[in-house]
Amino acid sequence: MRELLTQKEQRQLDILEYLFENPNWIHLDELSKIIGYNARIIKNDIKEIRHISPDFLIQYSTAGIMLVNEKNIGIEQIYRYFLQTSDYFNILKAFFFLEEPFTYEHLLQSLDISLPSLRKKVAEINRILHGNYRFKLKVTPTSIIGDEKDIRFFFSQYFHETYGFFHWPFSNFKEEDLENLISFFLDLTKFPAKYQNLYQIKMQTAVALHRIKTGYSSNSTANSIGKHRIYNQLNNFKNQLKDLSLNFGLELSPINIEEIFDSYTQTEFFFTIEEFLEARKTSKKIDRSYHTARDVLDNLTRQFEIQFSNTDELIWHLHNTALLERREINSESIISHNKSYTLTKIQKFFPNFYEATVIEMMRYKNSLKQKEKSRNVVHLVYTFFTHAEGLINQLFERKKRIKVLVLSEYDFAHPRFLISLYQFHTSNNIQYETWDKLTLDVNEIKETDYDAIITNFDINGVDNKRIINISRMPVLQVVNELNKISIQDL
Repeated sequence: MRELLTQKEQRQLDILEYLFENPNWIHLDELSKIIGYNARIIKNDIKEIRHISPDFLIQYSTAGIMLVNEKNIGIEQIYRYFLQTSDYFNILKAFFFLEEPFTYEHLLQSLDISLPSLRKKVAEINRILHGNYRFKLKVTPTSIIGDEKDIRFFFSQYFHETYGFFHWPFSNFKEEDLENLISFFLDLTKFPAKYQNLYQIKMQTAVALHRIKTGYSSNSTANSIGKHRIYNQLNNFKNQLKDLSLNFGLELSPINIEEIFDSYTQTEFFFTIEEFLEARKTSKKIDRSYHTARDVLDNLTRQFEIQFSNTDELIWHLHNTALLERREINSESIISHNKSYTLTKIQKFFPNFYEATVIEMMRYKNSLKQKEKSRNVVHLVYTFFTHAEGLINQLFERKKRIKVLVLSEYDFAHPRFLISLYQFHTSNNIQYETWDKLTLDVNEIKETDYDAIITNFDINGVDNKRIINISRMPVLQVVNELNKISIQDL
């Protein structure tokens, strides 16, 4: 949803992302070609963005410009800046927090914007939302209407990206009360939560509670209420639910609990692998999901000779990921694209395997009668790569190993000593060899297939190899150079 940033904001974000990912000097003319705007515009942008954060410094010199990040702060701070200062996102946030029908005049005071400008911006926001989400901002009365699942997902993701782990945007709920409600839910379901998904559930719960209290409900509960096994246990927690209800000013009835946690109380979502496998016996749909996912893994095994050591667990994760489409935070992003960035690196390193995985995930979604939208396939691909145990190691082992020749003028034992030293500190993808011949022939060295040569003496005339002369080079620098070579595709 970067489209909700202005053209200028998108351009400035592109500049910062490039400088973050390429921490070297670059001339403005070269940067302007990469970003797609002339150098004068880029220069003016840089003047503005130099004031975004005191933790980042953009230096100027005859070599061009370079971003200096001495504190090693993540780029998320930049994303949060744009999300917190963008007019469009501030308008969306203002609409979300309105608790009764307010007029535009009420919004004008908090947004410091003219009425004609606000009307124009709302129309543009709706145009952009229409192509990505099934909701819009309504003028009279001021409200958000449309698909409640998309509304809750969008704002859960927005608040997650805007505030992160350590800031809380909801003043209408005590954070402690919310944590108690979630603890109740986790105890009830035995959900295996860690801090990442605990925070996501917390954010989704706050958004759902706010929407329910302002009079909006999801139709997704109509056919599922009471069917989930957790409802058989609710009578055991009447007093606890009564206390929690008082804290929120909302009766925590089974219907409202279903509303709040509907992403995780779907009958086809499983908290444990044991529940998932057991459900295959009674549900044709679950069994089809399992077998189709198993076929996906078998196809990849046949094509690439890859073995999956945690097959059932991986299929369970894929099933839940597919079910939580447009419900799980981080299944798609507002502006960060961090998950896509991670997958881009995997794709660059293993292009054939990645392409085959995408095709198989599309086939899996088809079997579940789900749309093949790219954002949803990406989330499945991400789940696949991150939950398949030992997969990356196997893919690396199948890649062509980097060959390094080690030469020394000291004695025959010194190269072997160097190999043992560097092997311990460098990538397993490097294959070290030494030269045991009686003579050194430059032409013969040039014709070898070594990717690099480590030596403690000069070798002239070998221009087609990477020569690393270690005679006065610290061990750490040698290790860094070798590791750079081993991951050069990244």
